[in-house]
Amino acid sequence: MLMSRARPLLGTVVSIHVHADCVPFAAIEHAIDEAFHAIAHINRVMSAHHPESDLGRMARGHAGDELTVDPQTLCVIQAAQSWCQRSGGAFDPCHAGDVLSRQGRRPALVGDAVGGLHDIVVVSDTCLRLARPVKLDLGGIAKGFAVDRAIETLVKYGVSNALVNAGGDMRAIGQHQWPVDIRHADQSLMDMRLRSCQSLRGQAMATSVSGRWNPEFVSRRSLGKAKWQSVTVVANSCLLADVLTKWAMQASLLCPQLRQVLRLHGARMWRT
Repeated sequence: MLMSRARPLLGTVVSIHVHADCVPFAAIEHAIDEAFHAIAHINRVMSAHHPESDLGRMARGHAGDELTVDPQTLCVIQAAQSWCQRSGGAFDPCHAGDVLSRQGRRPALVGDAVGGLHDIVVVSDTCLRLARPVKLDLGGIAKGFAVDRAIETLVKYGVSNALVNAGGDMRAIGQHQWPVDIRHADQSLMDMRLRSCQSLRGQAMATSVSGRWNPEFVSRRSLGKAKWQSVTVVANSCLLADVLTKWAMQASLLCPQLRQVLRLHGARMWRT
């Protein structure tokens, strides 16, 4: 028996699908509710739209401020710092936060904050210090993190076959093959190069698109002739898959550093 539930979260519709297996119906309902609660919590503390979120307070802070934030916010910030460095700045949620706030699309990121990820110093599991205030839009990486936490919550409550889908950022557990349909960013027909990725089993997947197909995507650099319209990555976690799509969107055709990371993590990438 397949049970499916959906709720509006993370700026999209999040759906959770569970194969009942031997788990009682009531236990699955409870597991799904707890998974949605985990996502809602991340949506609240890492929002770039609500002034009282951790990100809103970081944008309004002052040099030297120490802020108490949610431990999960710190976890995602540390991941962002690591991947910004590894990607040579191709993945930079501060750049996105600055651009989108100036366009009026991130109302929580107000003020004249000009800091970067290097201006955030982790003091403890619940405290950070700002060298300068920061406009930080965790965006897709927070969505990927939320999907991963939802999966962990389902597993905690005994679910072994499930799919969590947050508007295209998704992760599956178990042996079930979940069908997926990946298309060109600018076409209605299936991309022939993606026929090898028509299902998902026990892994995560994320897709990023650029330009007019996704006006919220902020390009870090000009790619000249290598203008990628969309990137899809399959990896072992949704956070990692999302980060790698952002990096790949800005990378050259070869980019040995990116390809080394893909091999290291057993990830696969498709670009159009």
